Amino acid sequence: MTTYTTESVLQGHPDKICDQISDAILDAYLEEDKLCHTAIECMGCGDNLIIAGEVSQPNLIDIESVICQTYKNIGFTNQLKITNLLNKQSSQLNNAIINGGAGDQGVVYGYAVNNKFNFLPYGAYLSNEIAKAIDKYRRTVNYLRPDGKVQLTIEYDRIKCLVISVQHTDDVENDFIEHEISTNVLVPFLDNADIDIQISKNSNFINGGFINDTGLTGRKIMVDTYGGLIPHGGGAFSGKDPSKIDRSAAYMARFVAKNIVANGFAPECKIAIAYTFGEETPVMVSVFTEKGVASPKLVNFIKHHFDFRPLAIIERLGLRDIKYLPTSTYGHFSNSHYNWERLISL
Repeated sequence: MTTYTTESVLQGHPDKICDQISDAILDAYLEEDKLCHTAIECMGCGDNLIIAGEVSQPNLIDIESVICQTYKNIGFTNQLKITNLLNKQSSQLNNAIINGGAGDQGVVYGYAVNNKFNFLPYGAYLSNEIAKAIDKYRRTVNYLRPDGKVQLTIEYDRIKCLVISVQHTDDVENDFIEHEISTNVLVPFLDNADIDIQISKNSNFINGGFINDTGLTGRKIMVDTYGGLIPHGGGAFSGKDPSKIDRSAAYMARFVAKNIVANGFAPECKIAIAYTFGEETPVMVSVFTEKGVASPKLVNFIKHHFDFRPLAIIERLGLRDIKYLPTSTYGHFSNSHYNWERLISL
């Protein structure tokens, strides 16, 4: 792939606010009940936030308190009017999960490539790293606000164009913002001298978050994964407990692909896993390398060393004993502290 474009978003992007709130609520539920089942969706608009979805025990936590604290921690000060539409999880879905089967049908993908960027595509990795760095810098100054986006165009494995939009106060000029971010944030990331850098180029960005645009949980699934460079099954991660294969099996697919590459079986690996409702064993485990469809020998090796049953995934990756909120920003595969990112010997 000679030229491609990826993007990431800052903490205060409307969709990412919703992802963070969904995962903060998930963490609060799991703290009270590790076996709690959740599928939590948010929509924010203006000063309004609607929380909806299904949980096994809707009244187990103080949801409004979790929402308000998460929103404040991101950096917003306006008060939200919260509408809670959470329902109790359907028994027909719950029974399938209790019996160890997949709670839904679906397909997930995992990917890794042999490089120094945490085995991720360069653009996907770098756009998230720059977004993280801007958010870190934002908390040290008083003129930047939480919303923003980063877009990278990569040509022949080097940055061709970098576009950044950052919410700011109304008392600073765009030239000042461009100079400060270029000087204090971007220098470690620039890989050549001929990059077209555009920072808040065509307009001011005073209003942000829900005041500026509607946000939805799960609308940044490409930012969460591989930047749109690898197929995605379509299921969001945030707000879903680990019994949901949309999340846990996608983590497992990444874990397998990364370790196949790290152990030298292939320089590039993509895993596709498909499930059917109520069944433990996937109906498909497909493996692809840089040469195309993987050999039967490699596929059999993977099936022998990795157990793709939902409960086995939860146990191997310790998915009931972690905090999910940190995954909801800067990609789910950028944080090396999580078990699906650790390297093992095969």
